[in-house]
Amino acid sequence: MSALPIHRCECDKCRSRASHPARVLHRQINLLASRLDEQQRRWFVALEAMRLGHGAQHLLEQITGINRHTIERGRRELVCGLKERPADRIRLPGGGRPAAEVHDPALLGALEALVAPETAGDPMGRRAAAKRSSLAHLSTTLTAQGHAVSRPTVGRLLRRLGYSPRVNARRCEARSSPVERGAQFDHIAAERARFAAAGDPIISVDTKKKGTHRQLPKCRPRVVQDT
Repeated sequence: MSALPIHRCECDKCRSRASHPARVLHRQINLLASRLDEQQRRWFVALEAMRLGHGAQHLLEQITGINRHTIERGRRELVCGLKERPADRIRLPGGGRPAAEVHDPALLGALEALVAPETAGDPMGRRAAAKRSSLAHLSTTLTAQGHAVSRPTVGRLLRRLGYSPRVNARRCEARSSPVERGAQFDHIAAERARFAAAGDPIISVDTKKKGTHRQLPKCRPRVVQDT
């Protein structure tokens, strides 16, 4: 069994720039989960949820990306002593179906081709990459290309590619922006492709506008009288 890509924690603390003591723990949880099979991940995360208590399922869903219904299923199986789970196989006989990317090997590449021109994110690599299109838009576009896929599957595949499934906050600004905004993004994407084809470096600059302008003191004119 090959290890899965390490999931990037999406809890509020890990998504922020500030450091916090639990960041290392959350990465270790995802590191261990990436080395387990499907049912072992379910039981491990469910055990952590039972240990942490109230509200832990929602937190662990953010940390690991595992659906809370899956975590609850693992909890029920642990409470029953795993009596209904076979010890010599991962799935029950006849249960489950292959993942969408296994059934359609070209799916992952098609998704990556869609989000690559609109990728933004943290140049320092501390946060997941962002994209402008919603899960619904990506799902509809992929289906039209012959890759029938649901929104939850698109979200899971985006995490695998290192993207956040959430829509970039700047998309909200684009609704009220002029139509030239889309042309700007298309121009940037074309320039990136041209530079990449030529082997030239591409520099990403992250700029922020800070409202901490210091107001200068007012100066009163000095009046000099002749004596």
